[in-house]
Amino acid sequence: MITVHAYVWARPEHRDAYLEGLRALQTSTRANDTGCLRYEFWTAIDDPNAFVCLEQWTDMNALDDHLNAPHHLAGSAALDAYRARPSEIHIFDSTPINP
Repeated sequence: MITVHAYVWARPEHRDAYLEGLRALQTSTRANDTGCLRYEFWTAIDDPNAFVCLEQWTDMNALDDHLNAPHHLAGSAALDAYRARPSEIHIFDSTPINP
């Protein structure tokens, strides 16, 4: 299983628009990417404009397909105007140790 932690930041004045874009990206990913096991966003407790997307994929091919999918490319591009800074992406090859 592939696990991704994607850290993203909204410009404070565009937080609502950024959230809308994140919701749309989440919805399209869950609907279109068959290798997606988990795709959800969380807000930092000390910065309301900082988010992490926790992703789990069946394998690296599924993640690559997602990153190149038209819905992801369009959704990510739509967020560019509202980003405070570039994303930080961490990818892990992971194996659960509990069910």
